[in-house]
Amino acid sequence: MVLLLTMTACDGGGDADADMLLRGSIPPTDIELKSELQEELFALANNRDGWFLASDMTTEALEGLYDSWSLICRSETSMADYKGLVFEVVRPWFLETITMDLKDAQEADRYYKLKSWNSPWAYVEQTWKIGNKIVWGPELQLFLIESGAWRYHDC
Repeated sequence: MVLLLTMTACDGGGDADADMLLRGSIPPTDIELKSELQEELFALANNRDGWFLASDMTTEALEGLYDSWSLICRSETSMADYKGLVFEVVRPWFLETITMDLKDAQEADRYYKLKSWNSPWAYVEQTWKIGNKIVWGPELQLFLIESGAWRYHDC
């Protein structure tokens, strides 16, 4: 999903990190991430997916997604623009890509694995499964610690 939002929200940005991800290479993990921080990171990744897949575009879902999005990325995007982008463009496109309806996607089990950690950046591998079938992933998501909290970064 990182690539989807990157391409849509940031007009396909061509920075070195994105190019590195597309080539399948990520920086090595230099330091072990403390378990509490890792739990917070995985909880945020799971919450973001839950908010993205919410049946109703509630204030909680929108604010959860927007507030957990990197301050750097959202500096030029209003919450109203973000709502339209995520729920009217990205989500329908994503569901079409995985050839699932929203209800089926909501039933997928979601798995997260830390692939790289180099403070303040963390790459998380995301995989969605229904039974033994992988319906999305593995895909990398980039997070960073910003203002003392984990945030999703895609620009």
